[in-house]
Amino acid sequence: MNLDKVLRASPGTLGDLEQGCADARRLILDGQVDAARVRLDELRKTHGEEQAPLQEALSAVAEAYGDLPAALSHYKRFHALAMQAGASSPLASRDQLLARLVERQQQQSSDMAWCLVALAAARAPAGALPHMLRQQCRAQDVLALGQGEAMLMLLHDVDLPTGRKVCERFRAVWMQQQPTAGPLSMGLTAWRGPGDTGSGLLGRAEHALARSQREGAPLRTG
Repeated sequence: MNLDKVLRASPGTLGDLEQGCADARRLILDGQVDAARVRLDELRKTHGEEQAPLQEALSAVAEAYGDLPAALSHYKRFHALAMQAGASSPLASRDQLLARLVERQQQQSSDMAWCLVALAAARAPAGALPHMLRQQCRAQDVLALGQGEAMLMLLHDVDLPTGRKVCERFRAVWMQQQPTAGPLSMGLTAWRGPGDTGSGLLGRAEHALARSQREGAPLRTG
């Protein structure tokens, strides 16, 4: 079993979406158009309509069925979504992430469950860490540039125990993708409910990351 492929295709992640669309395109090439449509319907339920890879694959399915107007419609949506993604920064800034936290805090939601992970790898090749994290995040998560070479990932609707499992997945994928790049250091914290602040959440994650780097441990919580 290819561990890297399994982890990159973790359910609900963008890696899962990209893998599923690639599977659908292979089914189309094999003449299994109905099976491809079923696979894409599953992905649509999980990830929603507004995903460029999904719209591109739906266009290919419609073309295989001979429905050229539908194929063109899906392709136009694919093009618009791809242009939109390319026109905006793929990574939020630290300040943008903090503003997002402050905005959500002001909504006074008592059931808010968020985790924030700060990550760094001392010998990571340029772009390798954000690429891996994009594969593992979901559309609703926020990926941002942290201090120095660190990355920040805000995980929606994730509690602390689940956050630890997500971090373990990050570590396993990193070891598979970048075996010579050194260990992945991580700091994890969770939203503590009323009275917590966005700056407090961010500070705890970054402090935990600093401890992870200092102590040579893969994960520290704050």
